[in-house]
Amino acid sequence: MKAFIAIHEHKRLWGFMPKRPVGVLSLGILILALAVSIAAFATNILVHVSENILIQVSEIFSLTLVLFGLWIIILAGMRAANPEQYGGGAFNTFSGGILLTTLGIVWLLYVREMPINYLLLALLLVVGILVAVAGIRAWRK
Repeated sequence: MKAFIAIHEHKRLWGFMPKRPVGVLSLGILILALAVSIAAFATNILVHVSENILIQVSEIFSLTLVLFGLWIIILAGMRAANPEQYGGGAFNTFSGGILLTTLGIVWLLYVREMPINYLLLALLLVVGILVAVAGIRAWRK
């Protein structure tokens, strides 16, 4: 057991492992987001709302993607407060969260039959803004 702890600490000192691994926490948040999406669908079935449908079966995964994207944005804020030497930057994490959230929203609106040209416009607008900001950040360095 002591050998395992010594190897674990050795890896941490040399930067092979993050100080706070958030993989298990993120998996838990993903499962919670899926549970919230399924609960929204189940509430719709239990209440028997006919006209004002909260969520359909086809919208469960898009809502999960939106909620998990929001978690990644929060994770980027945590990473900005405590940056790691060999970890990915907060901007990269934030960009991934924005992209996941945008894809989830576009997918949700597509399922709800929003015109496709508006959805493509929204997706390209977000991607364009992220690329421009990344270019400005790289140019300043």
